Parts: sequence; C-alpha cells; structure tokens
Amino acid sequence: MDDRLQYRLSKDEKSEIAQNLIDILQKDANITEPTRRFISNWILTDFKDKRKAFFDVWDIVLKNYLPTKRPILFRSCKRISKENKIASFTGRLECARRFGNGRSYLIICDTKEELEFEDKFYKIGNYKHTFYPLVDVLVKARDSGGCGFSEMIMNYIGEDEYIMRINLGNMNRLRWMKND
Repeated sequence: MDDRLQYRLSKDEKSEIAQNLIDILQKDANITEPTRRFISNWILTDFKDKRKAFFDVWDIVLKNYLPTKRPILFRSCKRISKENKIASFTGRLECARRFGNGRSYLIICDTKEELEFEDKFYKIGNYKHTFYPLVDVLVKARDSGGCGFSEMIMNYIGEDEYIMRINLGNMNRLRWMKND
C-alpha cells in the first residue's frame, strides 16, 4: 500500500479554501479549519507528493488575488521546469541557497516589475503573474495565538514562503557556482 498522502478536495472545498486564503489577507478574515489543514498539508508534503488538489486551490487563488507588497522572490531548482507551474518561492536568498545545496539553478523574480501592469491589463479571475504571501498568513496566525497551527508549522515562518507561477519570460535564471 502507498503510504504517501492522498490529499483530495471536492470542487466546493477547493473554492471555499481559496476564497478563505484570499479573504485572510484582503478582509482580515479568520483562518478556517479546512484552510489550516490545507496550509499544514502543503507545508508538510514533499514536492514529489503534491497532488492536483493543492494546485487547483493555488490556481484559484493566483487568478483572483493581487498582492499589495512587491518583494524580490527566489527559487532554487535542480532543473528549469515547465512554464506556468505553480511553485514555492522564498523572500530570503539564504533559504534558496540552502534548498538548492548550491548546486542548482536560481530563479529570481522582481515582483514589482512582474506586477507593474497586472491590474491594468488583467481583471480579477484572470490574473497571470501574481503571487500569494503564505508567510503573511502564518504571521497573522502567530499574532492571533496560533489559530490551531502546530509549533512545527509556525517554524516555517522563517522560510518566508510565497506561492507563484513560474513565468520564465519575466524572471532571471542563474546557476549557483560552487565556492571553493
């Protein structure tokens, strides 16, 4: 029997979680139990085991959420993968270096440039280049007493995680050099 997490959600559950994720940052809504479970499962599930349910929720969020802050984001990966793939980025270069063990590619995205015209050319529901600051949800939970998240999940605040589509046309790709 396969011991990997088989995370499944109905269409309605995906929509409810996505809307709650958006409302948490736009309307200061409370984090619901299904959203807390979703975030915890996302964080604890290895990239090889992430299934369609995760990406369906993030797809809804990214099409409908326009962030207000504009950090520079980083991602380490062994190879440059498919365009428009939803992936985790970090706001800390040191985290990206650690994830890649210094032997991979580094993708850099200046979100200020990436989102400069997003609200002018795209409408809610059709955003193409947005990101979601998952770290902000964890910080909000921490500041509200934890909201049911375990201490282990709260430690992920230091990873400074953001969810974003890989759009290589507007991102820089570099190769880590071994520092001897």
